[in-house]
Amino acid sequence: MATDSVSDRVRELAQHLGIDESEVIQQAVETGVETLYRDMIISRYLDGDLTREEAVDELGADVVDQVDSARDAIEEDVEWGLHA
Repeated sequence: MATDSVSDRVRELAQHLGIDESEVIQQAVETGVETLYRDMIISRYLDGDLTREEAVDELGADVVDQVDSARDAIEEDVEWGLHA
């Protein structure tokens, strides 16, 4: 499986889902763009280019809460490491 080409995987997905290969590719592009967009919004929020409210509007409160928790945990780890 590790040596399957993208074409092989697209073909297998299409067969499994019962859809055209072009639809598999379309869904893959849409999913990829959504992921990239989400990552961009998170990055802009963490860089201070977006307010928390703007990030919540784009991503939802649960995602922003997770981002805040992860950032806080990393900051605590760095602080601990600097004073250990």
